[in-house]
Amino acid sequence: MKHFIFAVIATVFCMNVNAEALTLEKRQPDTVMNVTTLTLGDDESVINAEGDMGVYGRVYVTFRLTYDEGRTGGTVYGSGRGAVGNDIAVGNFSGRWDIQDGTVTMRHVVSLNDGTVNLDIVTFRPVDRELIIRAYVLK
Repeated sequence: MKHFIFAVIATVFCMNVNAEALTLEKRQPDTVMNVTTLTLGDDESVINAEGDMGVYGRVYVTFRLTYDEGRTGGTVYGSGRGAVGNDIAVGNFSGRWDIQDGTVTMRHVVSLNDGTVNLDIVTFRPVDRELIIRAYVLK
């Protein structure tokens, strides 16, 4: 499974393509989440957010962003938990982020405890305090 996720990440980021160009199927409608905390650091910044996310219910997620040398991009990793009734969805992810024109865009592969795998494209405009998550089916 690790090799599959690494291959997907390498393909997506090395070829510099986006999900729309690949015509991937959406897992659910786009979701707006509210940023609850933003902790800035010299080596890593952390974004916490929550919101109602369709099939995953009420979701709480933490994004950890480390910086490349130019500080306009880097690695993103983290985890999320979603609650639907008595069920808990657990997802872990890793990928890349960059910032352009005041918008942070994160692209990462999410592996969930039910065996599904998503490609998430997340945009965050700090001025709005909102994250928009676009989840695409990989598995």
